[in-house]
Amino acid sequence: MSENWNKYKPRLRDGVDIYLESESDVTFVYLSTRKRIKVQCHPLLIKSLSWLTGEFSVEELNSCLTNSSCEDFLTNNGFLEFIKYLYRKGILNYEHWIEEIDLPYLYKKRLERQLNFFLDITDSSDEVARIQSRIYQAKIAIFGIAGVGSWLCRELVMMGFQNFLLVDYDIVSEFDISRHGFFEQKVINLQKTEVGKQMILDIDQEACVKVFDHALTINTNLESLLLGMDCIINTADEPYIGYTGLKLSRYCVQHKKPLMIAGGFDAHLASLGELIIPGATPCADCYNTFFKESLKDWKPISYPVKDRRSSFGGLASLSVLAASTAAMTIVRYFIDFTGIFEGERGELLFDDYNLSVFPVKKNPTCHICSNLDNER
Repeated sequence: MSENWNKYKPRLRDGVDIYLESESDVTFVYLSTRKRIKVQCHPLLIKSLSWLTGEFSVEELNSCLTNSSCEDFLTNNGFLEFIKYLYRKGILNYEHWIEEIDLPYLYKKRLERQLNFFLDITDSSDEVARIQSRIYQAKIAIFGIAGVGSWLCRELVMMGFQNFLLVDYDIVSEFDISRHGFFEQKVINLQKTEVGKQMILDIDQEACVKVFDHALTINTNLESLLLGMDCIINTADEPYIGYTGLKLSRYCVQHKKPLMIAGGFDAHLASLGELIIPGATPCADCYNTFFKESLKDWKPISYPVKDRRSSFGGLASLSVLAASTAAMTIVRYFIDFTGIFEGERGELLFDDYNLSVFPVKKNPTCHICSNLDNER
């Protein structure tokens, strides 16, 4: 904001409603987040809100208030301070503030509602520009382009992520119609990575998508595969996500990269996976130790059916929920790299919509992450 406040033409932005509680109490409600700010102020200031259309400068509006014969109020620059306060809170903005963000025009146009949502959260158009620029430049690797991973790909590109590495060895089968976010009859027997790539490009033709058509195994060379990646996501349930999560977590801890483990747990519930931030949250080895200890009294017997993968049930909506919570967690991270993220794993239970959450602490004796400090 320019220091020449007198020339500024204040404009109430569309995403905030105003409720009058008394002649001197007003509440601003942010429509996207339901955040509320209650302000007690001079009745003239409340009256002035209806003038904040972006047509008149602070200087011109001050002249209108001068005619209201309230000299003490005007002498103390009450109106100017009120305008500055509303601007800091993101209640006022420029009509064309999105145009000033240094990103491609069509990209911004597509994300206009998201940018307004970020403004609700941050109260600053400059901060919105920084957040969306981080997203625009970020390089994301996704392991597993299936029930959760395909929906997650779709949501991330819709949020403005543009640079992807998709890793999966499998092909699309006719049975994937009930779970996958990219399913069409014509893609049966095609590589999931290629179908996922085309889905991303259909949403944003400017996206950059690389593919790796191999399974993640103990022998996969992550050093070369993940070079330059900013965020790694694991939704691969073959091999078991517990094993792939350990391999990726150990790489991410060593290279100080965030890892989101989403979905793929057991019976394809609406699993709310963990974001692993090296030095700040538990790593996958910490989670493994926690659940081994928590379940030590469980004594499973040998099951007669050896390959039970096809028998696990699930709903597309549960996969979408797992993907959506992962997408929101990833965006929260890009909003604030230094934000507080707790160690936890959860699942939404279908029968009563209860959310079961298991808090997990860092293991102080963990041989993988115990020596890292809290710097990110």
